[in-house]
Amino acid sequence: MRRAGVSAGQSRIGGWRGSAARQIDLTSLLSGLVASLLALGAAPVFAADAPATRAGMRPLEDAELSAVRGADGINFNLSNFSLTSDATHPLSLTYLSPNGSSLTLSRLDLSRTDDADGFADPYSLTLQQRPGLPDVIAIAFPLNIAGKQSWSLTTDFANCDVVLAGVCTGTNFLGGTLQLTGLTMKGGGLTIAPTVLANTDGIAFGLGTQLDIESLAIYSHGRTAGDATNTIDKSDSLTLSGIHLSDASTGGAWALADVTRHPGLINAMTDATGSYLHLQVGWPTTSDPVPAAALRIDNISFISPSAGGPVTTNLGSSSIAGLQINYVDIKLRTGP
Repeated sequence: MRRAGVSAGQSRIGGWRGSAARQIDLTSLLSGLVASLLALGAAPVFAADAPATRAGMRPLEDAELSAVRGADGINFNLSNFSLTSDATHPLSLTYLSPNGSSLTLSRLDLSRTDDADGFADPYSLTLQQRPGLPDVIAIAFPLNIAGKQSWSLTTDFANCDVVLAGVCTGTNFLGGTLQLTGLTMKGGGLTIAPTVLANTDGIAFGLGTQLDIESLAIYSHGRTAGDATNTIDKSDSLTLSGIHLSDASTGGAWALADVTRHPGLINAMTDATGSYLHLQVGWPTTSDPVPAAALRIDNISFISPSAGGPVTTNLGSSSIAGLQINYVDIKLRTGP
């Protein structure tokens, strides 16, 4: 009989600012959970000193145990993810601006295609240490080399210039339907940590990926309200086909923000006007150059209705060889 011991070094996440200082020992929590599961699974063997009776369980020899490597982290995936709005009670998101106008996304439909094996190329969540800085929670995106993990989004959008008590009392401009198909992210990931900016509460983040989109289209006539078939009138449209965003030097994942060298920041702030949600990508904290992105669009086309039928106009391709974002500051305020 062989007993397997599970151990892992502790890695705390400290420094999150708020009403009280907290430390979360996720590694110890995960290690304890794994050890408990192993103990439960092996209990019949230790008690009776007999071969395991559960399917797939057996004692391990020393040579096999020596090949086992302990590591912190969790792999997960979003296989067969789908969110579909009901035609009569659709899912809607509304942003109400300080001047009383609004932007509404309604009848949201979001879905994803997947690999045959749901865990062949998963997301990976780990804890990472930084010397002299708070630890980082890192989510590595799937490599998705074959592009089988592909997202699609369809939504209607509208803008109202006057909203009172949650009701549009002014002019409601129905923009039509926005449809995005074949969005794939290849590599890169998201990292978050407590911000190290003095006298600042919030979460610092890093974000990067290689992005490919099959098409991004706006159909001005859109979908008919209440139509359960979700049929889109495509007789009048603008379509961007083959959108590609990557690192200009490597062709791989491009980093919009780096949690250590070029951090983003998200927090809630208050000034003389009121409270707002703050999203920022700060100036680089080191002398390292900001990564440049390459953006390419394979084709831009319009479809216009006419007496003889829809007319398609292709404008061809467009590209930007080098795109750098050194600083971004966005403030989102709520309306009255």
